[in-house]
Amino acid sequence: MKKRYHAYQTRQEMHAKEYEIFYYSDITLDKVSLHHHDFYECFFFISGNVSYYIEGKTYTLKPGDIVLVNTTELHQLVVKDHSVPYERIVLWIDKNFLNSLSTDKTDLASCFYTKKDNVIRLSLDLQQNIRSILHKIISIEDYHGIGSDILYKAYFIELFVQINMALEQYNIKPDADVKKSNLIMEIIEYINSHIDEEITIDSLSEHVYLSKYHLLREFKKHSGTTIHKYIIQKKLILAKELILKGIPITEVYKQCGFGDYSNFFRAFKKEYGVTPKYFYSNYNSE
Repeated sequence: MKKRYHAYQTRQEMHAKEYEIFYYSDITLDKVSLHHHDFYECFFFISGNVSYYIEGKTYTLKPGDIVLVNTTELHQLVVKDHSVPYERIVLWIDKNFLNSLSTDKTDLASCFYTKKDNVIRLSLDLQQNIRSILHKIISIEDYHGIGSDILYKAYFIELFVQINMALEQYNIKPDADVKKSNLIMEIIEYINSHIDEEITIDSLSEHVYLSKYHLLREFKKHSGTTIHKYIIQKKLILAKELILKGIPITEVYKQCGFGDYSNFFRAFKKEYGVTPKYFYSNYNSE
């Protein structure tokens, strides 16, 4: 049967309320800029030659790998060459939707937070099982018969029970191909633990006992972005989390360690294309 691919979407926000799924194959895509989502992302890699930057780690993917990214993790994909089509299934899941499928005993979202690495390399049997479930979710897009209102929920429950069970029982192959620098991980840990403060390059340089030049060069080399951009994006992620909790804008920018509201306003508008007040009003009007 002929494969049916989706047209590639450049957007990084969900239009549907519960989930969106995409089956992609590209030969011209070079990279996706560093970004984050307000939803979970589950990514099943099928073919290609790509690297994935996630929070200072660089993963070289192999067919059958699953990438799990939560709402606070910055990530970026780079295609190394186009000799093999870059084929994958990308699943976006609303946090509230996945929580609604969970129970007091089974938290389906736990795999996004308890994982040791973002990339898990499953056994062949589990790869086939998970790919089969993902194709079921794709196929139900055009199904409107009996059970269409609940069947997709059964697939999601099955999918994330399988993934969480694999992590819990360590039913995985040896660790994924990952490169990381202890220096960069220390820097990122420092930034994340001081994200509500004003963080300067000087303070980071003193913390890791490195010159600013060496610090900037090493961070860009291992993370795919600059320290300044990383800090701003992590602060904005925290800002959105606080806004989604209903915290007033006048308090949000202070709790995110921005020097003043004007700096926060400019950074938020540049990153998300809307003002903080618009984002706050839009969310609270839903």
